[in-house]
Amino acid sequence: MKSPGAAESRRLVVLLEAALLREARLWKVPLFKNGCIQGADVSSSQYQEIIFWLGEMNRLFHFCPETFALGVCVLNRLLSTVKAQPKYLKCIAFTSLVLAAKINEEDEVIGSVQDLVVQSGCSFSTAEILRMERIILDKLQWDLYTATAVDFIHIVSWQIDGQTILLFLLFSWT
Repeated sequence: MKSPGAAESRRLVVLLEAALLREARLWKVPLFKNGCIQGADVSSSQYQEIIFWLGEMNRLFHFCPETFALGVCVLNRLLSTVKAQPKYLKCIAFTSLVLAAKINEEDEVIGSVQDLVVQSGCSFSTAEILRMERIILDKLQWDLYTATAVDFIHIVSWQIDGQTILLFLLFSWT
C-alpha cells in the first residue's frame, strides 16, 4: 500500500475538518422518547419504515446513494425541528428525497415532480409536494446541504497502486 504524502494528508485533514464543522452546525437527528420522535407522534417503527421506503424510492428513480443520504439528512433535520404528524410523514420523506435529487442529480435523471409522484404510486398531488417543498425550505432556512455518511466515504478514499479505493460503509440496497 502506498502511503499518502504530506500534501495529500493535509488535504484530507482540511476536507475532514470542513465537513465536521458543517456537520456540527447542521446535523440534527430525531430523538426518540417513549417510542416516539420527541415532539412528534411518529413512532420508531414508523420512522424505520419510512427510511426503508425512501431507499426503495431512491432505487426506483435510479438516484445515486448521495441523494438517498442527503434525503435522509433533510428528513431528519425537519423531524427534529417541527412536530410532524404520521399522516404527513410519507409526503415529508418523499419531498425530502425530491429536494435532495434537485441538489445531487442531473436534470435528465430527475424528471418532473408529477412524473415522480406517478412513478412512486403515492396518493399525494404535485401541488402537495410543491407546498411541502416550500415548508421544508422555510423551516431549514433554505440550507439543505449537510455532510452525509457518503461525503465522509468520498473524503476518506485513498490511492493504492493508482486506483481509488472507497470504503463502502453503507449497506447496499439490493
